[in-house]
Amino acid sequence: MIKVGLILGIAGACRTDELVNLTVDDIEDVGSSLIVKITNTKTKIPRIFVVTDVGNMLELFRKYLSSPRQA
Repeated sequence: MIKVGLILGIAGACRTDELVNLTVDDIEDVGSSLIVKITNTKTKIPRIFVVTDVGNMLELFRKYLSSPRQA
């Protein structure tokens, strides 16, 4: 989970509160990349960024997504 947060934080230059408010529904897996939509920003201007598959970043995200979540 920490690696996925780090990948999204660096790729999208996200603030801490943007990462905390991010949900799985805000991330779209399009096969060769991820499209991330940040709607609740400090500046009130939504933004979109793309995470491409460099190394095994998408593999880490998909592995985290498929793992069972603890309440």
